Amino acid sequence: FFSERQFRHTSHVRLSSALSPVMSVSVSSQTEQIALEIPALVINSVQLELLKNSCCAGIAAALATGIFNPLDTLRVRWQLTPALSSSTLMNFGRDIIAKEGFVTGLWRPGATATMLSMGTSCGVRMGCYPYLRDWVAGDPTQKTPAIMFATGLVAGGVGYWLSCPFFQAKTRLQTASMLPTEQQAGTRGLAAQLRELWAAGGFASLWRGASPLVLRGGMFSAGQTFGYDGTKTALSQRNQFMQDGPALHAMSSVVAAFFATVFSAPADFLMTRYQAAPQMGISYKGPLDCLVKVLREEGPLAFYRGWLPYFGRIAPVFLTFHPLFEQLRVLAGLSYLK
Repeated sequence: FFSERQFRHTSHVRLSSALSPVMSVSVSSQTEQIALEIPALVINSVQLELLKNSCCAGIAAALATGIFNPLDTLRVRWQLTPALSSSTLMNFGRDIIAKEGFVTGLWRPGATATMLSMGTSCGVRMGCYPYLRDWVAGDPTQKTPAIMFATGLVAGGVGYWLSCPFFQAKTRLQTASMLPTEQQAGTRGLAAQLRELWAAGGFASLWRGASPLVLRGGMFSAGQTFGYDGTKTALSQRNQFMQDGPALHAMSSVVAAFFATVFSAPADFLMTRYQAAPQMGISYKGPLDCLVKVLREEGPLAFYRGWLPYFGRIAPVFLTFHPLFEQLRVLAGLSYLK
């Protein structure tokens, strides 16, 4: 017979032997669970980084376009003025300020809609662009100008399509500022314009002119990423001509503004003319009909009418947006855009 002490020792050994496989399985299961959770944590960190980048882009774009909204209003009103007008752009702007005032005539029209439209579109396109570019390239160091252009084109098209209702409201508010005072009743305000668009035809009305907007937005974004990312890559990442910092960001912004204007100016003119047609008393069957009529009646150079104010508006916006975007990325715990 065993003593009580021997019995307890023997029982403990047998119990330990019996539980060891179970404990092993439990530890193994916990290890496998941790291993399975690691990819999820990696994915979540990438998603968080993408969200941060999108927020930085959206905030920077909204602030930059809000500051320079007078230039955009001037561009829209100039594009909607008959091409036969003998007035110069400078005189046209002076006349608006003299008759309506700077704030009422140029700054206020569509300011809120402009900030929302650009904050939405830029938050999507510039937020997603570096990840889409690196996914296409496979290796970030292997990005090419063609990849920068193509991925900017896709990201821009998606971003501008999502923001189409705000762009519609912006153009209508800026166009309404050209109407006589008595005809402007009920046209002021973003909410009033969105309600009017919805009442006119629901989603179809809200996304009226989406085709030229997506074309314009895609080409605009492609020129922007091609110019900005391409300049930074050439001068800082592949050749050490300049350090990645504010000076390079400013130079790259001007190059990006030039290419964005060149690529998107015709589509921008078409989009503005088509979206503003109902308020101008003009009827088009669709964007293609608008294109054909403008070509027939005003000639191909009409599509570059307003190029100078278009570039003059984009350049200072980019000179504000890109450096601000880069600094917001740093504040958010991200590096400069690579």
